[in-house]
Amino acid sequence: MASRVQGRPLHSTGFLLALMALTSVLRCEAQFGPNGTFSQGGTTKTYPVAGPFGFVDSLSSNYTAIKVDQSYARTLCRTGTPAYPVVEATIAGVHQAMLAGNLTCSQLVAAYKQRIEFYDQSSGVNSIRVLAPDLDSVTAAKDAQLAAVLASGNMTLPDLFCVPLLIKDNYDTIGIATANGAVALLDNFPTQDATIVAQLKAAGALVLAKANMAEWAYTNAVSIGSVFGIVRNPYDLDRVTAGSSGGTAASVAASFGMIGLGSDTGNSIRGPSGHQALVGIRSTIGMTSRAGIVPLFLNRDIGGPMGRTVEDVARVFQHIVGPDPSPGSARDTVTLQSANSTLNPYGIPTNYTQFLIANGLQNKTIGVLRGAITNPTQRPDQEIVNLFNRAVMDMQTLGATIVENFTVPGNSLGDVPWDGRNGIYIGYGTNGSWQSYQNSQCALWTEDLNAYLQTAGTQLKSANAIFVNGGFHPSVLATMTGFLRNQNISSTSLPSAADLARGYPCGCGDEYTNVCRAELRKNLVAAMDAQGVDAIVYPSWNNPARLIGDYDSPLGDNSQNVCPPTGMPGITVPMGFTSRGLPASLQIAGRPYAESTLFTVAYAYEQGTMRRRAPPAFPECVANTTSSIVSSDLARRKLLELAGASASFSVQ
Repeated sequence: MASRVQGRPLHSTGFLLALMALTSVLRCEAQFGPNGTFSQGGTTKTYPVAGPFGFVDSLSSNYTAIKVDQSYARTLCRTGTPAYPVVEATIAGVHQAMLAGNLTCSQLVAAYKQRIEFYDQSSGVNSIRVLAPDLDSVTAAKDAQLAAVLASGNMTLPDLFCVPLLIKDNYDTIGIATANGAVALLDNFPTQDATIVAQLKAAGALVLAKANMAEWAYTNAVSIGSVFGIVRNPYDLDRVTAGSSGGTAASVAASFGMIGLGSDTGNSIRGPSGHQALVGIRSTIGMTSRAGIVPLFLNRDIGGPMGRTVEDVARVFQHIVGPDPSPGSARDTVTLQSANSTLNPYGIPTNYTQFLIANGLQNKTIGVLRGAITNPTQRPDQEIVNLFNRAVMDMQTLGATIVENFTVPGNSLGDVPWDGRNGIYIGYGTNGSWQSYQNSQCALWTEDLNAYLQTAGTQLKSANAIFVNGGFHPSVLATMTGFLRNQNISSTSLPSAADLARGYPCGCGDEYTNVCRAELRKNLVAAMDAQGVDAIVYPSWNNPARLIGDYDSPLGDNSQNVCPPTGMPGITVPMGFTSRGLPASLQIAGRPYAESTLFTVAYAYEQGTMRRRAPPAFPECVANTTSSIVSSDLARRKLLELAGASASFSVQ
């Protein structure tokens, strides 16, 4: 199997070449065997692969469940000390080194390529699908630009100069297929970058790689797809990264790049960030463009940055806000809302780093959404609850006023006070029946995907064509067929007259046209106003990351609860680790378009607590010494042992 790193190999010894060849064969991509069997974590799932889905049989050799030994990952990158230590590197630190003449763009990118080459596949993390094909020419041009800056004495670099981006595989990027995790879209080569990618390139950043993801972005629980298999959590290689931006999160956490781009429909920026001790922001719908991002549901989709520090995320975020800058009319017309002063009284700041105030929690009032962790049916993990309680106390110590048990008054559907226990909780309709904010017949995925495919590079121009082609993972079959079942029902026709007669008014619309979503947002903001609350907090997850294959343990996803149905923004920030070293995260939600407040609160909390730490299994690459040869030999033997390992193991 060819290496994904282009150009000359970064290693030179015959032994390490042999080791890399071995690790290429022993790909720990996924947990599926022949005929779609999934056996791991005490749970067995079988997916039908008859008829057009028989392609899975030919891929089954790449879908073998292998339990990963945690002890050898740190021994893999013994190939030479990089020119710059990139573990936990920041944009400001890298730019300082460049302006001091101690680092070039080529050296920085080579350090990240080195880590990807020797860590990603060998350890089984499997977070990087493909490196950008033009890295040599791009970095050479940036080296020339840096040399000119140093020669001029100006000592000013573009804000994101040579920031290597790890981009979720549902973003269009020129020169790389946008596969969205699916074999069916491996021919989808775009003619232009996604708007966000183009904006970040204009600010000086470069595309380092496309990251693995959950196919079609369907799931919040695990990142797995037919293109490149499963992604493993760098904090515990037997655990999930969450979905669907799991590849982005894992690669940023392991310092395979400097910053990542994810997309979030209900969870998928904040959830994977939470399981990998990252900072991730889901902005207000309309604040950033989704043009060139393969949609899941455009009435809730958001694209945005994921990073290791609040400052890095803010520096990236400030370059992607506001109306889509495409010539003529905006490619994503929803972004025009951000310039509407009625909707957005805060305006569009050009510099979000101005809101990074170390003592920013002073004079802030924080509402605690206790309902997110007191619902006994969710079985929240006690360690997570303890870490959240500590986070609330930390915020109070840092100057915040705490409003406990924040709730939202009832609505016109007759709802009791809402306290965050249910992500799509609206209440009981006029006839006493349960009312969700979205009709289950909404054909949003097929409508939105078909619109994207019409101008995409792929030959498959509809969801139906993809289904017939069969180029998708068996685990998504049930969801896909469920969506296709409703494809002949126009979302604009819902709610139907019969729905309205039964007291079901919600339908399929966005956060402004769906009356239930609009009312929930209105009441939530009104409750914040009445109690003087600047932001509300809750754990991003009530439970640690599951073991791969475990469908029985509580998931505990709170990211669905506030932001997606209301269109309001949320940011997640590390709040500590469990006794087993698994990340826990604090989520902070705010008023529409008040991202500035979220950055202030998140930065003050981060700087006052500094809870993030790097995954210990992925240290800085080091020189190849005699002792490291022994370690590499140990890694080789560990991999040989894995080749004969059992295909399943029990939940611990």
